[in-house]
Amino acid sequence: MSYRIQVRPEAGALLRTLAPYIVLRLGRALAELADSIGSATDAGLHDLRVDNCVVQFVVDHASRLLEVIHVEQREALADPVYTLGSSR
Repeated sequence: MSYRIQVRPEAGALLRTLAPYIVLRLGRALAELADSIGSATDAGLHDLRVDNCVVQFVVDHASRLLEVIHVEQREALADPVYTLGSSR
């Protein structure tokens, strides 16, 4: 199952301010996440944390779309791993 990833303009502007390696890590994490999504119960706003960046996104299963809503940098995390949270 494949999903399109769409980035809102304001989130895209923030992505352009980040180091290229961070953008690549975020892109890979979103691609892996999009490949693993499969149920309509995952609807709602979610957070993806990679290093010191947080990407907020929503999933529209009917349109097979993962939409990046917001991107921000936060203080560096102790362990730079991917984490996924939900803001339901």
